[in-house]
Amino acid sequence: MENILNTDNNETLLLTKHTFNVLLNSIIEHFKESHKIDGKYKDSQLYGFGNYDTEKPNLKNDLELILRGYVNGKYLYNKYRETQSGKPIIKISREYKSLFINYLGFKNLHEFIKTDLFNLNQKNKQLELLNKNSKQNDYYYVCYYYGEDNKMNKGQIVIYNEWKNIEMIYTYKGENGEKGVYTFFGTIKQSEDFVFFDTKYYVENKKSEGAKFIFFIGKSSPNERSYLIGTYSGFDKYDRAIAGKMILKKYNSKVEVEEVINEENFDPIICQELNKNRLVVESSIRKNPLLFSKKSPYSQILLKTSGNYNFIFEFDKQHYELKLNIEKFHYNIVSLNEAIIIENDEISVLSKGQILNFDFSISGIFYLQKVSIYINAQEFIENNEKAIGNFNGVNVNNKIVQGKIEIETL
Repeated sequence: MENILNTDNNETLLLTKHTFNVLLNSIIEHFKESHKIDGKYKDSQLYGFGNYDTEKPNLKNDLELILRGYVNGKYLYNKYRETQSGKPIIKISREYKSLFINYLGFKNLHEFIKTDLFNLNQKNKQLELLNKNSKQNDYYYVCYYYGEDNKMNKGQIVIYNEWKNIEMIYTYKGENGEKGVYTFFGTIKQSEDFVFFDTKYYVENKKSEGAKFIFFIGKSSPNERSYLIGTYSGFDKYDRAIAGKMILKKYNSKVEVEEVINEENFDPIICQELNKNRLVVESSIRKNPLLFSKKSPYSQILLKTSGNYNFIFEFDKQHYELKLNIEKFHYNIVSLNEAIIIENDEISVLSKGQILNFDFSISGIFYLQKVSIYINAQEFIENNEKAIGNFNGVNVNNKIVQGKIEIETL
């Protein structure tokens, strides 16, 4: 057999899942025939890793005779595990991209796929992948999101085939320190100014639906952007339906990505954008809507807050008036003053329905720019003319202030 191993070529060999499986089966069959082995053979002994007997036949030893150098016995086994997890494309790098083909007596992959082991469609798919690989690059990202257990999480993303395929890897640490790895594979579609990721995952060779993602890219090519910001929806490790905001940061190589993933620190700029940005739907069906959440029993209180009001803020012997509308059903707080805009508004019920909390920012000509108001819920609902409470906030001089609040019905 002519040995034409090319260890100087840094290109990675991409194999379709089918091509790799045929290659692996051929290698194992050749190995067993060469050593006259019948029946099953333990994986560690077959590939040559772990506590295997170096005196007994193994692929590691056979391959080292071909390479005339060191071979990682677990390399081929790890690639086999990738196919078992459902990975559609298997990457063979360094000296291994020629070693396995040479072991079977072929000069190169093209010669191998010309055999009767492949039909025409399978040959064409592998050749198409080889041709595309010579022109294309992979793109590497770290994805950031606010995830399980109310903590920031990081994951690895690799984009293949000129933004046609995606691989996503998430690693979680359990309470005992053990790592759990979740791998997703999927397809990418581009439409207008957005890219869409549609992922799947495999359990015991069964394909299931994974998460969906939408990212804004504008009119540029997606790989031109250092950051992508978008949304995801799917399920978490507790089998709850979830959705939220996600940021992707681009890196130059897989090595750089893995270094970032292994760090415990998070970029504070990304953290402040994503913290608490998560919607969770519990995996249980409530027959009584009052059990939807802890705030459900107090929905009638919120319903009765709608109307037009005059908010009178009193502090430092001064008072400032702000006319607002609370929309029915939507619970949006809208300014009735043309020169003022209300933003980041939220109405919530606290202390088992006893306290109403109005929280909002104010843009425009007004002495306050941010307030949080606390008022007795029953007094607000039952008193048609006026309710009194307290507030704290930030004034136009960026100083923290606090005082009393009167809310009059208009």
